[in-house]
Amino acid sequence: MSGFSTTMTAAKEKPVPQKIQSPRAWAEAVLADGVACIVDVETTGFDGSIVEIAAIDAATGAVLLDTLVDCGPVEIEPGAHAVHGITAADLAGAPRWPEAFAQLTAVTAGRLVLAYNAPFDRGRVLHDCHRAGLDPGHLAEAVRWQCVMVRRCTALGLGIGGRLRLGGGHRALADVQATRALVMLLAEGRPDVAGLAALAARAVDEDRRGEVQGTAVRADEGAVQ
Repeated sequence: MSGFSTTMTAAKEKPVPQKIQSPRAWAEAVLADGVACIVDVETTGFDGSIVEIAAIDAATGAVLLDTLVDCGPVEIEPGAHAVHGITAADLAGAPRWPEAFAQLTAVTAGRLVLAYNAPFDRGRVLHDCHRAGLDPGHLAEAVRWQCVMVRRCTALGLGIGGRLRLGGGHRALADVQATRALVMLLAEGRPDVAGLAALAARAVDEDRRGEVQGTAVRADEGAVQ
């Protein structure tokens, strides 16, 4: 992939909010008309190929792309099927990656690409382009992709390295719609009730694990004595 451009062509792009630090200000900027779209993929596995892809307009929510993708000989791993429920039979008659990628290229041209976990989605797009011998073009540009999870975790005080599940249903269209709802929540300054609840549940789990480990240590110490 080193031969492909990693910079945006200013003459063809709308103003992009690259230097905005506040999650709320960032969200307000990317929801402006024509600035961004939101993309999500479902795959055969964590390091696998794309079996479904969807894209919507960030400003309006209009569906720009929603299709299953025939991944050819790549098998859907049982763990991935358990998450999204897509089977090989579902992919019969679906477009192959070159056709789906042509549609994706068209709907993302001149826009930022938002994704809940942008490094993952971008990585799968580049993976399948490499597998099919396709130039990913503007979708190879890391600066074009914007990670919604990073902004959400920043707003929740977890920092840019925070991790939090989306909870969107694990189908591509449902996930892009859930991602847009989060961006709108950030832009409006509303509380992230689901995110706060997830953090509270995580804290309870960590406390329970700490108690179990403490009990185990005390038991070991008693056995030694």
